Amino acid sequence: MSSSVKEKIEQLRSVIRYHDRKYYVENNPEISDYEYDRLLKELQNLEKAHPELITPDSPTQRIADHPISQFPAVEHKIPMLSIDNTYSSGELKEFDQRIKRMADIASDTDIEYVVELKIDGVAITLWYENGLFIRGATRGDGFRGDDVTANLKTIRQIPLKLPVLDAPYKVPPAMEIRGEIYLPNKEFRQINEEREEKGEIQFANPRNAAAGSLKLLDPRITAQRHLKMFAYVIGYVEGTKPESHMQCLDFIKVMGFPVNPHAKLCRNIDEAIRYCSEWDKRRGTLDYMVDGMVIKTNSLALHEQLGSTSKAPRWMISFKFQPEQAITKIEEIVVQVGKTGTLTPVANLTPVLLAGTTVSRASLHNFDEVKRKDVRVGDYVVVQKAGEIIPQVVKVVQEKRSGHEKVFAEPHCCPVCKGPVSREGEEVYLRCYNPLCKAQAKRRIQYFTSRDAMDIEGFGPALIEQLVDKGIIEDYSDIFSLRYEDLVNLERMGEKSSSNLIRAIENSRGRDIDRLICALGIHNVGQHTAEVLSEHFDALDKLAEATVDDLEKIHEIGPVVAQSIVDFFRSKHTREIIRKLHEKGVNTRKLIKDIPQKNKKISGKSFVITGKLQKYSRSDAEKLIKRLGGRVSSGVSKKTNYLVAGEDPGSKLDKAKEFGVEILTEEGFDLLTA
Repeated sequence: MSSSVKEKIEQLRSVIRYHDRKYYVENNPEISDYEYDRLLKELQNLEKAHPELITPDSPTQRIADHPISQFPAVEHKIPMLSIDNTYSSGELKEFDQRIKRMADIASDTDIEYVVELKIDGVAITLWYENGLFIRGATRGDGFRGDDVTANLKTIRQIPLKLPVLDAPYKVPPAMEIRGEIYLPNKEFRQINEEREEKGEIQFANPRNAAAGSLKLLDPRITAQRHLKMFAYVIGYVEGTKPESHMQCLDFIKVMGFPVNPHAKLCRNIDEAIRYCSEWDKRRGTLDYMVDGMVIKTNSLALHEQLGSTSKAPRWMISFKFQPEQAITKIEEIVVQVGKTGTLTPVANLTPVLLAGTTVSRASLHNFDEVKRKDVRVGDYVVVQKAGEIIPQVVKVVQEKRSGHEKVFAEPHCCPVCKGPVSREGEEVYLRCYNPLCKAQAKRRIQYFTSRDAMDIEGFGPALIEQLVDKGIIEDYSDIFSLRYEDLVNLERMGEKSSSNLIRAIENSRGRDIDRLICALGIHNVGQHTAEVLSEHFDALDKLAEATVDDLEKIHEIGPVVAQSIVDFFRSKHTREIIRKLHEKGVNTRKLIKDIPQKNKKISGKSFVITGKLQKYSRSDAEKLIKRLGGRVSSGVSKKTNYLVAGEDPGSKLDKAKEFGVEILTEEGFDLLTA
């Protein structure tokens, strides 16, 4: 084998690691997704041709291609202790005085503290030898944790190989990095929405979701959860550590780990208290959950001198934020029916201000939960936002009960169609299995027209309610029979809105088959699975004829998903809907698209899209830019090269003008991408 192949593989790995760090750690990508994917594909092809050159630290080895059987126990070299908590600024001052007494420091002498956000996630440890990631584990009981290496490798912020550094940042032969795995709020919402649609129990908060994701036996599913990490300390190290905690954070950052940008060096405890108070008010601005602040002495010599109790270090303390809760009354409990027939109890509340917003509804999750908490209509209850995101009922205020409260009975039929309901297997959710149920039809239509499905702009819930309740449409295939006359006299629909919606419906007829498969609302089949299926079936009719065995042969399609697909297409109601989609000219075949070559006018350029485009959906325009080598951002900055402005562009247009960004009309965008 020529040395040039080895050199090429190592060069590709080095380049990909560099761009992983720029994208996942520094949030400052230098190349487009298309260019990155091309580099990764080239490396995969070379390794496939020369499997003897594959190494565990290769970027291609992040996601294992098969489930693991169990999580072996790992003993921590240095115990992962708890942190003492306080909710009081007075106790923080006592903490400061206690340190001074133990370290024989004058009471009026200032001690430097580093104050960091306390991420509400899962503590983990990462072990490196000679710069290579060897294993990772959970905290466990503090002395032994679970080996979750395979799942941690799916988190691209965690480097598999550390860079070669010069003094004073030389990577030691053996080293342990500790950090917190967390789930961004956006991902948490999406996971819970998907679980609700599948009839699965929703996670109570982002921390539970992160912990559950780390303990999945199939790393491929963990990879889909988009977990993230902040590193916050060096544990065991073979060699000498820096002299201060701030220097440790700098070292960790130089090695390529993400470090929370809000860590602050405070001159004394009063400054630390002010910083804690500041973040107590600002915590709602973050896209991840924090439940307090951690205060550590900056001097590592003090760490050694103060030591630890059997439970917690003496040189650090956690200042916990008070959870925002409110007491309000349950006016009624209603039952919602999802697109797959899932029945969910929801409490309608006397409106109450909570965490900056007025809350008038709270999910009760499922009927077993209603029984467990003994929630009744008329009860006064404590509500809080789960992870400060989703309103939930915490508990009943028993002492406020008058005796007139009404026990809520689990329904024996669907509240909408009156059809029978039942549980399947060991599910906690009740389901309505009537395919003609209007409630399911409304949810399915809403999902069918959503951005990630057929992307028909203008199909809001209020319009869908009118169309179904008035009998204008019964299912999503009827969308393609709508006329201008059906819409113009409906509430909130005028001439322009009706014309725009008819145009959007016409444009959607030609969507590619992956969008249609996703839009059908097959149980357990979302956007990604639809894309996988479209790669193996170039026509909807072929997918409809597939057996469970056919489907299980496809990578990423397991027995549960395969059975869901077969059951869906076996339904007489489904077959009738697909017949109508064919009849109404909706594309049911895979489109043959030439993959454009990189465009010199676009490659490496940053785009922002705003307003409504006539020819493209937002998603299709973004995909075209990426295929041509460009980047798409959500916000306008001085680094933005082009703003593509459709109808009603909003404030982004003003910002683009302020920064001198070149503004393209849709026609100008066509010329640029031609």
